[in-house]
Amino acid sequence: MRVCFYGTDEEITRVCERPFLAVLGLRHPQPVLAFELFDIKVNTDPYGTVVRLSAELSEMEGSERD
Repeated sequence: MRVCFYGTDEEITRVCERPFLAVLGLRHPQPVLAFELFDIKVNTDPYGTVVRLSAELSEMEGSERD
């Protein structure tokens, strides 16, 4: 699955520093879902105020998260 995040340079840098993303699964049997980010691309708008990170996302299995 391909996802995009928009934010400041600092916010996007925090996302890029982690090899995985944890998401709360409120209506899911598991309370927290872990996803691995790969094929990450970062772009800025011409004025440098908004940063866009796009990446492929794949759900990690239980043992991979530990």
